[in-house]
Amino acid sequence: MSALHEAEETYRRMAYDTFARDLKMGFNLGFCRTFAVPGIARVLVSTGRMTQHTRVRAKATGAMMYGLFEHGLDSEQGAETIAALGKLHAPFAIGDDAFRYVLACFDLAPMRWCAAHAWRAPTDAERTASHTLYLGLADRLGIPEVPATWREFETWTRAYERAHFAATPEGRELWQATRGMLADRVPGVLGPLAGAAADSLLDDPARDAFGAPRPPALVRGATRAALRARAWRGRRAHARAARARAEG
Repeated sequence: MSALHEAEETYRRMAYDTFARDLKMGFNLGFCRTFAVPGIARVLVSTGRMTQHTRVRAKATGAMMYGLFEHGLDSEQGAETIAALGKLHAPFAIGDDAFRYVLACFDLAPMRWCAAHAWRAPTDAERTASHTLYLGLADRLGIPEVPATWREFETWTRAYERAHFAATPEGRELWQATRGMLADRVPGVLGPLAGAAADSLLDDPARDAFGAPRPPALVRGATRAALRARAWRGRRAHARAARARAEG
């Protein structure tokens, strides 16, 4: 079995079983981080898709990515999806660094979210599987010079964010357009606080770039408590499933 094929199998388990719900939240947050890069934000606003048809655009992107996870990069469906991704991005004057950063947000942000909020943290092997998958995608999309390991990619990504994050009207517009989708994914117990809870999921650099207020301490604390409770329920559910498999 090739390293890529093994990585795809590992990632498939994460996407559809181990971290099914948390990976989706991580993807959403990762995509939102790209809005903090002025050049990327300008392109996204210029198409009108993310601001005028936000949920349709997000759903289409998710369907494309999960199609790759399900079928593999080199399947017939995977090849069609990769060709579509290339065609979608070809008209825009975005440099290699920006494409590399978008790749980083899909590779690293979901793993970061799972480490902080899932029922357990990803293992190094799972992080490596993610990076191997995205290295394969970068190769097929012609994105050069992606660091060879996820740790090196994390270092590169942090440096890129320090150099390029900036507040822009486009970034604020994109965050306002997508904030509601994140609010829909926070634990339901937060109810009317969901919008402010979505703001609290951002770190300070992203929040500053989007002009988002820092939520009150009460909201931040309630969000952390709700996420801890969700992780605890996830641990119990996985423990029950493991016992059932052992007894069966």
